[in-house]
Amino acid sequence: MAGGTTTPPGMITPLRLFATFCVLAPTVAVIAVPTYNSATPKVGAFPFFYWYQLIWVVLTGVLMVAAYWAMKIDERRRKEFRAAAKAAGQAAGDGEAGA
Repeated sequence: MAGGTTTPPGMITPLRLFATFCVLAPTVAVIAVPTYNSATPKVGAFPFFYWYQLIWVVLTGVLMVAAYWAMKIDERRRKEFRAAAKAAGQAAGDGEAGA
């Protein structure tokens, strides 16, 4: 439990919500074609339609890495919670056996 809180297994945590946002944001942004279906403004020779999608390719990679790390941290916290709950259960069981 070094430096973090533990998380019960059935709980929706802010880290899981953040990971969900990281996965859904690029999907929604690219599927919503009418929001970027225009030729202007241009960046160099590229119309808006192309550079908007190209930017989302890079952003999607960054967001997927962020989602991966968020889930990895959340899973570690859940494992810590399970281990602590198991140790508490065994300690309670040991106390009852000695009585």
